[in-house]
Amino acid sequence: MKDEIKHLQSPLSLTGGCISWPGVCYWGDDALASAIQAAGPRLRHPLVVTDAAVWRAVGPAVQLSLATAPGLQWHVYDGVSPNPTLAQVRAALDRARAQGCASIVAVGGGSAIDVAKLVFACLAGGLAVEELPTPRGQAWLAAAAMPDDPLFLAIPTTAGTGSESSSAALIQGEDGRKRLFRSLRTRPALVALQPQLTLSLPFGPTAQGGFDALLHALGAWVNTDPSPIGKAMALHALRLCLQAYPAVLRTPDSLQARAEMQMGAYMAGVAIGMSKVDAVHGMCTPLEARMHMAHAEVLAPVFSVVARYTVQTHARPYADAARALGMAHTGGDQRDALALIEAVESLARQGRIATRFADLRLSDQDAGQLAAQALQSASTPLNPRPLMLEEIKSLYLQLAM
Repeated sequence: MKDEIKHLQSPLSLTGGCISWPGVCYWGDDALASAIQAAGPRLRHPLVVTDAAVWRAVGPAVQLSLATAPGLQWHVYDGVSPNPTLAQVRAALDRARAQGCASIVAVGGGSAIDVAKLVFACLAGGLAVEELPTPRGQAWLAAAAMPDDPLFLAIPTTAGTGSESSSAALIQGEDGRKRLFRSLRTRPALVALQPQLTLSLPFGPTAQGGFDALLHALGAWVNTDPSPIGKAMALHALRLCLQAYPAVLRTPDSLQARAEMQMGAYMAGVAIGMSKVDAVHGMCTPLEARMHMAHAEVLAPVFSVVARYTVQTHARPYADAARALGMAHTGGDQRDALALIEAVESLARQGRIATRFADLRLSDQDAGQLAAQALQSASTPLNPRPLMLEEIKSLYLQLAM
């Protein structure tokens, strides 16, 4: 697979560097130390938001770096779990307020960073968790960042959701449905992409997170949003992910592959913050509320069905990506588009992620309810092939066949 991709001119430097937009992102071997130094006095009495397994694996290294800041004291909330809930946001916020925390540090994958985003919003805005969906909460989320907002530092230990660079947080509500909160104000002001912190991640989460990043990049590229910067970010992220994903699966201790996957996920997060994604993610979210599976395990079958349906009539954006990446040059849009789709499906199999559901059962009524929810996503209307309610319902039923 890797040999089929038109390579970047040079690999990502592990010595690192700094990106100053959006926010400030340090990458490389000393990214965390650089971010803490850059934070300076704004890093005051932070609450570390994480999960127990991640904190056991990387907590000692993170705490060594935090200890370099003179006089810094911190508290830890490690109750985040996959598919995080508003109850976890509430518990973390209670800890932050009880301890008088004045900044936020997220350590982990998308779940930890998403929880931290809402804790940050409530802490900075003086909000209760229940107020986030109300006009008062939405007004704070929609407002521009203020100079006196607390510092929010994200330290991702996965390369997946790109939550460290996107404006979205996906949290499960009390009714079991996932709710999307969007706010440029809650995007971390500081990010540290240090590949060493991803080395303890097992094969499964590595593969699943990387596949999500890949489809973020692809969704932001193929959709109908016109943002030229979003498209440029998406294509470069797609190139990075297609190169690094098989490499990190083959050689999980490769810092080069880990660094490139981190950057691919980060850039894909920037792209979806600007351009959103497509109907693949739009249809995935409602289905996840019904299935006890990892995000990528739902994402892969939805991608296979939706992408193949889309390219029957709107193959051009997929074909353009395949040609730009040097994967196909037949001149036929459908053939070149299918080459890209088949390559993505092949990568899913390399990551031991099935592209078909084994036991999904949906009634006609179930499919109709899911389709109505999918249409509420801001990304579904951006799909290259416009999808109406009955078409989406039919695609859900096809997934259950």
